[in-house]
Amino acid sequence: MMTRPPRARPGRPRSGDVADGERRTRMLRTARDLFQRRGFAAVTISDVAEAVGVTTAAVHYHFATKAELYAAVMRFVLDEIQRAIRGLAAAPEPVTTKLDQLASFAIVSLQSNADLDSMMRDADEHLAAAHRHEINEAYLGVVAALADLMREGAARGELAAADPELLAHAFWHLLAGFAGRAGAARGYQGRPEVAAAVMHLFLHGAGQESMSTGGKAQ
Repeated sequence: MMTRPPRARPGRPRSGDVADGERRTRMLRTARDLFQRRGFAAVTISDVAEAVGVTTAAVHYHFATKAELYAAVMRFVLDEIQRAIRGLAAAPEPVTTKLDQLASFAIVSLQSNADLDSMMRDADEHLAAAHRHEINEAYLGVVAALADLMREGAARGELAAADPELLAHAFWHLLAGFAGRAGAARGYQGRPEVAAAVMHLFLHGAGQESMSTGGKAQ
């Protein structure tokens, strides 16, 4: 007589599903580190499998092609950033304090090999339009999270009543020049005084009076 496998409780993932999800996340984190260090062209599925400690078939179970893996990595990275911004936005601190925390993380704490701009350029060069669209949607999610923060700052009187999306893009790209590999190459990465100067620049501009009141980093 055949017996049915035990049914999982409603709302609870099966243990095998949890293990698959954890393995997939480990693959994404490992692939992210490899792609950041080497670039798209220099990384293979075999490299990812070896670094994770699984077979190439196990990687292909989750990602049919390297391009699909790369697109998933980019969405994973951008979704993590969006969640971090949303989580920070929910805190009761002033918006300027939240922005300062974001700048400090990006410039002081972010890994020195992080290079999201290069990864985005690799995506433009190597991925098909459908994958690029998925990545762009994830990026717009980050911009939307930042824009909501800017909107809140304007409503509280902490920021100028400017276009929140413009402010979001400006803040994102301002940090990008000082964070991760770009910042490390110029000697800025890991320096709290640089994060403070960048925040001062964002909040007060680059006018002579502004820079003489706290916006300098040697």
